[in-house]
Amino acid sequence: MKKSLTILACLFAFQYASAQQLPYYTQFRNYQSLINPGSVHSDFFLYDYNTSVQANYRAQWITQDETPRTAHLSGEFISNFGNSFELLSGLMLLNDRTGPYSVTGVFGRIGSIFAEDPYFGGFSVGIGAGAVQYRIDADRIVWAQPDDPNIPELDVSVTKADLSLGAFYYKRLSGGFFDEDNIYAGISMPQLLGTIAEIYTPTRKVTLYRVPHLYGTVGWYHFLNEEAFVEVSGWFKRVEGAPINVDLTARFQPVRTFWAGGGFNFNGIVHLEAGLNIPELFHENANVKIGYAFDYNISAFNVPFGTSHELTVALMFDTVR
Repeated sequence: MKKSLTILACLFAFQYASAQQLPYYTQFRNYQSLINPGSVHSDFFLYDYNTSVQANYRAQWITQDETPRTAHLSGEFISNFGNSFELLSGLMLLNDRTGPYSVTGVFGRIGSIFAEDPYFGGFSVGIGAGAVQYRIDADRIVWAQPDDPNIPELDVSVTKADLSLGAFYYKRLSGGFFDEDNIYAGISMPQLLGTIAEIYTPTRKVTLYRVPHLYGTVGWYHFLNEEAFVEVSGWFKRVEGAPINVDLTARFQPVRTFWAGGGFNFNGIVHLEAGLNIPELFHENANVKIGYAFDYNISAFNVPFGTSHELTVALMFDTVR
């Protein structure tokens, strides 16, 4: 038992010292509200969908047991007051598990868009707040001697408050080569409180240091016609004790109903993705989006954990028209 707890404690210590602590996403465009509480999702300024409900699931390194699994459910709403202030709001549920250790959180966000017409661009700010439970599950720990009667029940957890801040800018361009193109950029600081979570087991105290992160996102949509576009985007991550991490992606949407793309993480991870849009499936002002992404590590220092897979399903609609 002591050996298992020691290994677990070392894992947490390593995570604090040299790695990003928050979940990783391949299709990070679909997680903007979780990455940045001040963000405006692209389906609003591309297609004017001001309301969305979205579910995501990511399975990382699937050839291994007890590797990271992340599930995310969110809802978003952007108001239409018709003046220079529009309301951003949302609710998110997150579960991120690695072996016996899991993080479960509920978050709300609220913010505002400052713009004369938010469909054509604006500057937005937002704050996210919630509660996060850190948990160790005894039934997921593999004991050296599972029949030992001295093994205690180790289901332990602690709940802490969480806070994040973000700002976001987006604009529709006009004139020349960039006519009708969209650009965006955002900066955010998740896990702002820098929580110290202490989990007490029967034999020791495990301390989880949750440090603030710094995120930046940028993107450009270049339209070839009313339906076809090429998008390039980037996600920059910085956390104390680790080098800057960068994701660069590109995707091509030749028709309204289909897109495909790929990208690269500076750590040597290749991304591939494809997706479908199904407009007017339930309503003339609605769209169903289904996206799939695949990761493969090509680094020379690749640890053979296996591939990663990510699935997104979203329903978006316009409540104004």
